[in-house]
Amino acid sequence: MAFKKKLFSAAMAAGLVFGAANISNATNGYYMIATGAKSLGMAGAVVANPQDASTIIQNPAGIAWLRNTTFDIGAAAFVPKRKINGYDSDSNLYMIPSAGFAYNPMGCNCGTPHFVFGIGMYGVSGMGVDWYDKNGITSQLYKAWSNMAMMEMSVGGAYRVNDQLSIGFAPVFVYQAMGLEYDWKNGKVDSLDTTSAYGIGFDAGIVYKLNDMIQLGLVYKSERWMQKLEWNVSGSNNHYMIASNADKVKMKLNMPQQIALGINFRPIEPLRLEADVRWINYRHVMWEVPTTGMIRPTWNFHWHNQWVFAFGAEYQATKALTLRAGFNYAKSPIKDEDLVNNIVSPAIVETHATAGLSYSFTKNIGISMAYSHAFEHKQTGKDNGGQQPMTIKMHQDTVAFQLTYTF
Repeated sequence: MAFKKKLFSAAMAAGLVFGAANISNATNGYYMIATGAKSLGMAGAVVANPQDASTIIQNPAGIAWLRNTTFDIGAAAFVPKRKINGYDSDSNLYMIPSAGFAYNPMGCNCGTPHFVFGIGMYGVSGMGVDWYDKNGITSQLYKAWSNMAMMEMSVGGAYRVNDQLSIGFAPVFVYQAMGLEYDWKNGKVDSLDTTSAYGIGFDAGIVYKLNDMIQLGLVYKSERWMQKLEWNVSGSNNHYMIASNADKVKMKLNMPQQIALGINFRPIEPLRLEADVRWINYRHVMWEVPTTGMIRPTWNFHWHNQWVFAFGAEYQATKALTLRAGFNYAKSPIKDEDLVNNIVSPAIVETHATAGLSYSFTKNIGISMAYSHAFEHKQTGKDNGGQQPMTIKMHQDTVAFQLTYTF
């Protein structure tokens, strides 16, 4: 366990080098729609179309289709603009790191049976707000603040069975950080400083080339089984949500299992089209989150399962230049009547459009860039007092950059 904690802490420290202290309101629920600039340009539609070493996160079987040993490093600037009853959140810029390495001993995308090893570290999800107004953001609250970040490290491999098939498996190690604060109009304060927990899961996938035009991908991402988040608190009558006699608050926040299927179609040599569908089992982990040390035994987020539909296009314009575009849609997992329980986690955006490109300077060095826009989405519910409507709206912009070196 000590070694595991050191490994996770090292991964998080590497993320902090890029400024990833916070990741906020990621776009399919609390998950980013993509990891890395290439997959962002495709709106995350890459389950059947391996792009780079980040494939170890998206579908571990995909690294067996990379032509060379590959190293990728990059970051994304994520800007979620959020409002509650017209009040802006004070925190609107987050940097999200990405890095991956895939070792291909064959040095080719060939059907000779062989193993490919991969490792990747990515800020995959999170959420957070910083809302405050001296007159109150709702009928009961002056301030609501939250910070939640999840980073994953995948270490696994893929076996290229033949020209048509690869299978992959990757254990996944997770670092989770979370902090909360509510300042109530009745003078009470609930404050939980940012704390952390560790977890584990696994990904398993296949990629199958049906013919020269059609390629299929399937991946299963297990639930991420997390330790309990734990805060030390002092018993006080000045708390509203925390029990007055509590000395600790605990919360177990597992991350949901997912299944994704992708179909990649190449109608002409330079053009690839992909359609992915993904199921995220939020209801199992984000319906009623168990807590201890609080007035209620559960935090009733009441998130529903989510179906994600992603479409991407990739066009090889020249030998050095590749262009990408994509579209991603998933209905908000939060119903209007549950909005009040999600003031600190308003993951409500639904529709995204993306564009990107890659340029190879030499046979070894290339860069990729991508831009994503999540269109504004608004939901209205009632606050806890039921005295006034509560409206949250959000749109998001993301710009990603990635450097790739192939050996």
